[in-house]
Amino acid sequence: MNDDRFEEPTLPAETVVRRLTPKLRYAALGLAGLTVAVLVGTLWATEPALPARTHVAFGGVVAMGLGWAVFAAWALTRAPLFARDRVVAATLALGFSAVTAIGLAITAKITGVAVGLVLVAAAGVLLVNARRTRADLLRRKEELENG
Repeated sequence: MNDDRFEEPTLPAETVVRRLTPKLRYAALGLAGLTVAVLVGTLWATEPALPARTHVAFGGVVAMGLGWAVFAAWALTRAPLFARDRVVAATLALGFSAVTAIGLAITAKITGVAVGLVLVAAAGVLLVNARRTRADLLRRKEELENG
């Protein structure tokens, strides 16, 4: 029996999943960033007697969480991005890692500094790769437009 209310799918399921996966990742990133910002912000607001360095750290964590949430919202509302989203994400990661490394260097011992430097190095590699990928895509786009 043929029911005209349902149309046959025009795309295979694998294609639909492949197209949705980046959006789901950005949605998860935004939700995670917002969750961290709300939870840490709530703790920060309910504990006024914390030391000054803890207030600074909590403020930084809230700002980073909101930064990731704003980035995710931006990425979800833009399409196509031509790898710009990866460059922006890697730049955010490098900035947040550098701030974290500086904070660890001020407050922690050698192990904290080492962890901070590893974070900065990893984010730096991601940024270099993202910029290279974007440049390759833009070069390919130029080739295709100019024939």
